[in-house]
Amino acid sequence: MKGVGYISAVVALVASLALLPGCFDEEFSSSPSDVLSFSVDSLRFDTVFTTMGTATQNFKVYNRNSKALMISSINLADAGKSGFYINVDGMKGPDIYNMEISAGDSLYVLVEITAPVSGQNAPLLIKDSIVFIVNGVRQDVKLEAFGQDAVPLRKVEYADGVHTLNADKPYIVYDTLSVGENAELVLSPGAQLCFHAGSKLVVEGKITAKGEIDNPVVLRGDRLDNMFSYLPYDRLAGQWDGVYIKEKSYDNVFDHVVMRGTVNGLVLDSADVSRNKITITNSVLHNSSNNILTVKQCSASVQNSELSNAVGALVYMEGGTADFLQCTLANYYALFESIKLPMIYLTRFDDPELVSPAHVSFGNCIVTGNAGVVSPSDVTTLAVSFRNTLFSVAGSDDDNFINCIWGGTPMFNCVGGDIYYYDYRISSSASSAYHTGDESLLTEPLRRDMYGVERPYGTNPDVGAYQIPEPQVTPPVGGGE
Repeated sequence: MKGVGYISAVVALVASLALLPGCFDEEFSSSPSDVLSFSVDSLRFDTVFTTMGTATQNFKVYNRNSKALMISSINLADAGKSGFYINVDGMKGPDIYNMEISAGDSLYVLVEITAPVSGQNAPLLIKDSIVFIVNGVRQDVKLEAFGQDAVPLRKVEYADGVHTLNADKPYIVYDTLSVGENAELVLSPGAQLCFHAGSKLVVEGKITAKGEIDNPVVLRGDRLDNMFSYLPYDRLAGQWDGVYIKEKSYDNVFDHVVMRGTVNGLVLDSADVSRNKITITNSVLHNSSNNILTVKQCSASVQNSELSNAVGALVYMEGGTADFLQCTLANYYALFESIKLPMIYLTRFDDPELVSPAHVSFGNCIVTGNAGVVSPSDVTTLAVSFRNTLFSVAGSDDDNFINCIWGGTPMFNCVGGDIYYYDYRISSSASSAYHTGDESLLTEPLRRDMYGVERPYGTNPDVGAYQIPEPQVTPPVGGGE
């Protein structure tokens, strides 16, 4: 009797297991009407540098039918040419066969690309598709990317002579790009230097970077992908080290230069204060995980330029001399780290051991943000002056602050938001920056802002790096009396 009961229990267990859906002998559909569904119709990568692998993108494949499906094949249509790679639920492509997907189940498809060299200067569109065959029915998901050839610079040192980098193709800098004491690096309009993580530009000799209004010189990180779908790495600080202008380097020029995404920004080493170390005009220095501009006992001139967003200071001075005219200093850094320093940080300004006493001046500028304005907060005994400068904090004029705009509202176009995008141009004539500058501070080159917008004669200019375009008056049609 005991043996009969044991056998009956086993039979019952087997029968119950047979009734569990999807566990044993799952029924597969053979109907052409039962096909796959996809979370996307196409997958697009932004521009990618050729020969460099990308971050992984993904999508899901669903079986929304009542029966299981046998996927006869999953293939990259142009494998070996396009540079795309796939992985489906742990199975590597480019060709995968006989993959089962249960009713109501899904698969993950991972996609990467290492774009092949195109031999062209302009980005080249690369297309491919992932083809799924189920029950004789062909379905596909389109793949697209733009492959951009680039010139790698690996531990390059220009020892002497003049070396020009042009706009034909971007340059990817690995480790350190060095400019020797007897060399000059010339960056032509449109030149792009894309720095790998940790890499930097070190100038012992001279750098002349001259872009144009619509064709600036760009210094940025080499990540072209996104951290999140809405957040490109290019909008993040800390993507590469920065630019270092060393002790014996003088008469450097940044004009229409956009530098962004650094760790240490632009660092100017100690030098003869009687000689100009760098002139920065019509440029944007943006997004640093330390300081934007560090001036160490040297001389610098900054005009018509934007210094924005840093975990550290926008201007960090260890003695030295610097003049800022028609500049926008704005720090609304708001991602991952809090701001650690005031926007303007001054040290050694009262150091009696300095051969050349330190001083700094700001004229027709904007200084605003989510950080303190200046350290030390009391500058009455220091050679520090602010003239016709807009502050968003309350205050009052004295010998160091002349005709300043206190508690002002700049009314910038865009300050951060969910997509971490900034546009520090002023948006309206209702801005406190509108026509509050001092025209007598303008030199002829400052008659236009970095976008070419005119600062009219006989009118107080807007403060900051950007002028609001004056409305165009349309004359009446026809005339007559």
